[in-house]
Amino acid sequence: MDDYAQAEAFGPEPGGQRTADATHAPADQEFPTPEAQTHWLRNLPAILSAGLICGVLTAMFAISAAALLFSTVLSTHITLAIGICLFGTIVLSAAIALFSSYPGMVSVTQEVTVVTLAVIAASIYGRMSGTHSEAEIIATVIVMIGMATTLTGVALFAMGKLRLGRLIRFIPYPVLAGFLAGMGWLIVAGALAVTLSGPLTLPDLPKLLEADAMVKWVPAVLFALFVDVATRRSGNPFVLPAAIAACLILFHTGVWWFELTVPELQHHGWLFAPPQTGNIHLPFEGNPLAQADWSMIWPELPKICVLLAISTAALLFASSGIELSVRRDIDLDRELQAAGLANLLAGAGGGAAGFQGLGLTLLAHHMGAAYRITGVLVAGVCGVILMFGATLLSVIPIPLFGGLLLWIGGGLLYQWLIAIFAKVSLSEYLIIVIIVFLMITSGLLEGIVFGVVATAALFSLEYARVRVVKYSVTGETYHGRVEQNPDDHAYLRRNGSQIHLLRLQGFIFFGSVHQVCRQARGCFAASSVAGSRFLVLDCKDVTGFDSSALQGLIKICRLVQEYEGQLILSALRPAISKRLNKLSPNATQGPPILYFDDVDTAVAWCEDRLLSAWGHRPSTSPMYRIAGQLAFGLQDADAFDRLKPYLSEITLQAQDALIRQGDPGTDIYFIESGTVKVQLESATNPPVHLRTLRPGTVVGEMSFFLQRVRTASVIAETTATVWRLSQDDIERMTRSQPALAAKLHEYFLRTMAERLDQSNLLVRSLTE
Repeated sequence: MDDYAQAEAFGPEPGGQRTADATHAPADQEFPTPEAQTHWLRNLPAILSAGLICGVLTAMFAISAAALLFSTVLSTHITLAIGICLFGTIVLSAAIALFSSYPGMVSVTQEVTVVTLAVIAASIYGRMSGTHSEAEIIATVIVMIGMATTLTGVALFAMGKLRLGRLIRFIPYPVLAGFLAGMGWLIVAGALAVTLSGPLTLPDLPKLLEADAMVKWVPAVLFALFVDVATRRSGNPFVLPAAIAACLILFHTGVWWFELTVPELQHHGWLFAPPQTGNIHLPFEGNPLAQADWSMIWPELPKICVLLAISTAALLFASSGIELSVRRDIDLDRELQAAGLANLLAGAGGGAAGFQGLGLTLLAHHMGAAYRITGVLVAGVCGVILMFGATLLSVIPIPLFGGLLLWIGGGLLYQWLIAIFAKVSLSEYLIIVIIVFLMITSGLLEGIVFGVVATAALFSLEYARVRVVKYSVTGETYHGRVEQNPDDHAYLRRNGSQIHLLRLQGFIFFGSVHQVCRQARGCFAASSVAGSRFLVLDCKDVTGFDSSALQGLIKICRLVQEYEGQLILSALRPAISKRLNKLSPNATQGPPILYFDDVDTAVAWCEDRLLSAWGHRPSTSPMYRIAGQLAFGLQDADAFDRLKPYLSEITLQAQDALIRQGDPGTDIYFIESGTVKVQLESATNPPVHLRTLRPGTVVGEMSFFLQRVRTASVIAETTATVWRLSQDDIERMTRSQPALAAKLHEYFLRTMAERLDQSNLLVRSLTE
């Protein structure tokens, strides 16, 4: 039974939701609880009822799938097709019930896999007809089905072992939707072919209006519509069995009323004609391996590969739907392994491929029979029908099989070709329509290949529109982790336009690298500043570059060199930098590209180059570092001399701690010489470097004025001289020299305001 169509028939319980990631559910998780499993005998009536009803329905759907498998040129071998599908269903039901992560799992040979096998079987028949005997053709088809099912099992089991259950997230949605819609059309066409006892092509469509044809397909369509409307409105799991029973009663009442005989009904295409022996043929009878022509199978391997992809996608979607509906975690990797093992066993006997059935599983769940024995009972019922059920072909009317297939195929067409229009973009919908058109006119493989290629092209086009330049700033607003003295800081703000920073993001490829090139050219073309130029490309958020993007970086490098500048890349992965170095152009002055571990270090390097080019840098004077800054900040030439009685000089060696994180914030420090670093410490992780402070800067004022403990440590990077101003010293200054204390407080307030203003400028530039 098809999983997608049956999702509406036996819908999920209201409010169903996931409780955890399905792929991480414990492999030995069982539902219901162990206590309920121990006392499963208490629910024996529900188990027996569910096993019987689900078993009969499973057999019905397997027989319907068989009619689809040999719906055209091989329709005379319907009993063999029934044997193939029933045998596969028996093995699938028993094996998956025993090894599934959800104990109430019911499985069946699926239409979405059978229709692919039907396409391959028809292709083999077309190439072998006229040159091989009927027995050789049938043997080759049987071997192909067994091999395809076996390969499907191997692939599913391997993916489960490799824990690839998350593959469902990588299947392009339009491709899956187009495939399912195409499958819906093929199932509908197969249903009409079954109902009319012959293939239906586009030129044959007018025949549908003939009376002999209408009397067959109209009841099938009415049955499908009735089942669809009834199941949607009621949600009762017994609607489908009741509808099938009512259809059988109505049909045989009419047969009795008009006094029709079984041979007459078989002759006019109302009932299948069983073989003279009256038995359903098993696929492994007569050793088909000895008669098969293997040379006719190998050309079908691409279509078999499509079957593998189809089975994987459909299985994962079905399992996810079951998980959502029963509100239980299901281990997708274990489901892959269970389905893989089941298909291996089914393929060994020539059975058709299949997997977990969403609709039948939910039916058993609603009936309170979520036990492994339910699936085993389903297999047992199908086994009884396989051994003694050939008479079903003389009881069940062909339009009933056609109606079931029309219900399934029509549901797929509505859900994935009509209802999906409001859920996808116009371009994605066009891809879905073209996939369906190609599957109808050219073939299954052509439609899938087009879908993959078109989706990849659409993705490339859409992704090329994504902004790969996250933001663009200059050195006027963005500064490195090195805090400069006020004069140096002011100089960098005036000349910061010579430093351009582009923060890149995502995957840079041939469709988006032009954005970087265009913006890099704009950075230099918009500036009239002469002299040294720096372009920093921050690659921290870049996931990778393709070859075209690397060539684009080389183009940017040449552009920067034309402006006598320097290209700098930060946070670039070493493997990419090695590839880029091999492509780098020759440079007459210095390396064409510089690499830094992080963007702050790169910007700090650029700032150092600008400051070193400053011909009359005031802060190069040793006494200017503190005395000059205080004289300028306090508007008093003798400020340092007046403050010195309240200051304590401290000499630090490299790695000495000036401030410890968590200590009381009772002191403020002026950096006279050397450099210190501010770092955030953790008990479990290495220290995080926040800032580097140079001579002429102040540290510790935030915690001092907020009266909080230190939020970071300050460690000397080199030999350093600092001046300490303690809280007691400020209080003593306030009493003895209140005017000086007021100016000092104003200086601290202005320093913190300038830092806040700088942060606001940076935020504003990042959001523009």
